[in-house]
Amino acid sequence: ISYKMFEKTLSDLVKGLRSNKRRESEFVAKCIAEIKDELSGKDKSQQVKANAVLKLTYLQMLGHDMSWASFHIVEVMSFPSFSHKRLGYLGASVSFNDETEVVLLCTNMFKKDFSSANPYEVGLAINCLANICTNDLARDLVADVVALMNSNRAYVRKKSVLVMYKIFLKFPDALRPSFPKLKEKLEDRDTSAVSCAVNVICELARKNPQNYLALAPLFFKLLTLTANNWMLIKIVKLLGALCPLEPRLGKKLVEPLTNIINTTPAKSLLYECIHTVSVGMTPHLPIVQLSMEKLKGFVEDEDQNLKYLGLLAMGNFMRVHPRVVAEHKTMILKCLDDEDVTIRHRALDLVSGMVTKRNLSDIVRILMEHVAAAEGAFRHDLVAKIVEVCSANGYAAVTDFEWYVATLCRLARTPGVCNGHHLRQQLMDVIIRVRMVRPYGVKMMVEVLRDEDMFAQSSRDPSLAEVLYAAAWLAGEFAVFLEDGQHQQVMKALLSPRVASLPEHVQSVYIHNALKVYVSAARTENPAAAGGGGGDGGGGAA
Repeated sequence: ISYKMFEKTLSDLVKGLRSNKRRESEFVAKCIAEIKDELSGKDKSQQVKANAVLKLTYLQMLGHDMSWASFHIVEVMSFPSFSHKRLGYLGASVSFNDETEVVLLCTNMFKKDFSSANPYEVGLAINCLANICTNDLARDLVADVVALMNSNRAYVRKKSVLVMYKIFLKFPDALRPSFPKLKEKLEDRDTSAVSCAVNVICELARKNPQNYLALAPLFFKLLTLTANNWMLIKIVKLLGALCPLEPRLGKKLVEPLTNIINTTPAKSLLYECIHTVSVGMTPHLPIVQLSMEKLKGFVEDEDQNLKYLGLLAMGNFMRVHPRVVAEHKTMILKCLDDEDVTIRHRALDLVSGMVTKRNLSDIVRILMEHVAAAEGAFRHDLVAKIVEVCSANGYAAVTDFEWYVATLCRLARTPGVCNGHHLRQQLMDVIIRVRMVRPYGVKMMVEVLRDEDMFAQSSRDPSLAEVLYAAAWLAGEFAVFLEDGQHQQVMKALLSPRVASLPEHVQSVYIHNALKVYVSAARTENPAAAGGGGGDGGGGAA
């Protein structure tokens, strides 16, 4: 089949690709060869060359290289016709990069088009510069772009303001001399130009907010005057970044932000205001409480995205006002039943900040109920969270250590729990440090050692063997607390032939502590023969 692509349109190329799906590579190679002929032919019209660049741009979007045509693209960019020039700029925007050598040839072309009487040609050049800007182009063209910011056409002013951000990224030295002109655009007579200036300054302030603190009064004025939600979002975001740097600003923002939070129907603007309160205005309790009430609406919304954002913002408030967040404990704990695992994780992150001595057992009970029903990584995270809230600040919220030891043992027996290392560390830490819980702790460890189901499960889950490690070590170390008849039971469990199926480090602890239990039993039966030794431990520290 012969394909003649000369002077055919992009539509013809697309139709050809669709009809040659099985021979696409061959067809594309044929097309590129014909495009090369169209671009290099001296007798080809500007229309043919512009059309060739358009077809090549489409092929580049499909993954085919067009770097070989860079010079021809520059040629099309220089054509006087706007329709042709536009195709050249499009090709440059999608194919030129910092390594493209012919970019240097574009400098004078940009300068020429910047001075065009046609504002759309100026806008075309600015758009392309934003996409292909290099260090050299930024340095050579910054003065021309700054001059365009004084254009009497708002269309040109707003585009020139926006491209300044790309110029600053490539040529940071341009920021200081051109910033006064950029600042002027915050008071431009055209709202769209002001919006563009706000956008550029907000992006710059993300890197170093301190440098833009002097603009706070101007942005505060814009906050109170503008009704453009998009611009308000940017302004609120910038002021939020400045609040931690200037505490007085937060106090001044309370009234306008309260007004916006109470009146705006836009969820995006509402969330941005609440986020600003959470990161820079937390000392002001009334607006914090108002924000939390609005976040309640987010969390209860059927939209999962809003629910996630609500929980995320509550996490910011949790760091400073945990009690305010804890007022919504029931609602947050309900999110643990959500079908979306990201929502469940976000709610779980909030749990640690809501725990007190009074509600610890209730919260742990709720989490335990979810452990039984959870699967995979979320079950692991639930167990880790239970351990975290109970052990926080040196077990500050735990008033009943026997309850905590029993809880750890229940977790160890729950099928599918893979947090053996956490449970081992907690059991050993609590029973070693809290003398009063040792008798009960040893009793629970004996039950663990004698639990047939748990032993069978540990052979399938190496993590669970770590709990057996703790049980063996504690039963031996504090064998003095073993009751009558338990020595023999523990010895039988520690020296059972099936212990050989456990990991080697667990086996060694079993054997070592079997000796401790034996010595303790000998002391119990014949104290005089044992030399009258005493102490808390049956055989000393391992």
